[in-house]
Amino acid sequence: MELPFHPESVTEEVLQNDFVSIINCQSDSCILIKWKRQIDFEERKEIFLWAYQFCKDNEVKNWLIDDEEIYIITSEERNWVANEWTEIVADSGIRKIAVYVPEYNYNALANQTDFTQTAQNNYQRHGTTEHEVFTDYQTAMHWIRS
Repeated sequence: MELPFHPESVTEEVLQNDFVSIINCQSDSCILIKWKRQIDFEERKEIFLWAYQFCKDNEVKNWLIDDEEIYIITSEERNWVANEWTEIVADSGIRKIAVYVPEYNYNALANQTDFTQTAQNNYQRHGTTEHEVFTDYQTAMHWIRS
């Protein structure tokens, strides 16, 4: 897997299972959550809560979520992320959450527009976390580093 971090960055895989790999990059204070396949709501919730605790414990400030393998986000997932999750993450110290969706996956990208806007508004209402969707790693990492 090609990582979006600077080549000289020290990275460490902090979690791996059959559906996700999480890489920590200390120099960018960022974790990469790379889904390996389509996930369900319980898997998303489990990983988000695990990553939330990891970031609190290790003072990680940024997330890059690779949604390349995600084609469906259920209404249950959207509701949880836009509402409960945005409240949970408010006290975490997480500043930015970037989501990568490849441009060729237009359906997933188009379906995220309203969901993304709702989540952005709720993140700001509950705290200071920013949330954006990107179609390439380079732009996402530039935003995270800015």
